[in-house]
Amino acid sequence: MKYILVFVAVTMISFGLFLANYLGAFKGVDISESVQGPFKIVYVEHVGPYHKVNKQLERIEKYMTSQNMTCGRTFGEYLDDPQVVEEARLRSKVGCIITGEPPQLVEGLQVGEIPQRKYVMAVFTGSPGIGPLKVYPRVNDFMLKQNLKQTGAVIEIYEIHSITEKNAMTTTYLFPVQ
Repeated sequence: MKYILVFVAVTMISFGLFLANYLGAFKGVDISESVQGPFKIVYVEHVGPYHKVNKQLERIEKYMTSQNMTCGRTFGEYLDDPQVVEEARLRSKVGCIITGEPPQLVEGLQVGEIPQRKYVMAVFTGSPGIGPLKVYPRVNDFMLKQNLKQTGAVIEIYEIHSITEKNAMTTTYLFPVQ
C-alpha cells in the first residue's frame, strides 16, 4: 500500500511539472518600450468573462478563411480591469489583424484600427492561459521602475507558429503608456 501511495504521488508531481513546463510556467517574459501600430483589424465586441472570448475568435477566423483571407495574428483588446469590473460586464474587442482590404462583413463584425503609439511590449512564448499570470505583474513592476503610466486598454496579440513546435505560440502584450 505504501508503494502505491508513493507511486501515485510521484506520478502526480511529475505530471504537474510536465504540465507547468508545457504551458510555459518556467519561461521568461521579454519586456521593452516600443512604438507599435497602426494595425488594421476586423473584430467583434464581446461582453462577458475574458476567458470566454475564444469562441468569438474562432468564429472570426472561420469567416476570414471563408473569404480567402488569412488570419495569422488574432488579438484581444481588453477594455476593463477584471479586478474592478464585474466579470459579466467585462468589455473587449477580439478579432484578426489584417494586412489587405477587409472582406465583405457579416452582421456583428466591424473594421477598425489600433493606432500607432508608444507601448510597453511584453513577449511571452507560452500558453495564453498562463501568460497574464506571468506578464501583468512583471509589466506593472517595469512601468513603476520606468515611471510610466498606462493610458489605455491592454492589447494581446496571439500568433500560432506551429502545433508541434515547443515554442508554438507567441503572445505579445501591448500596454499603451506615456
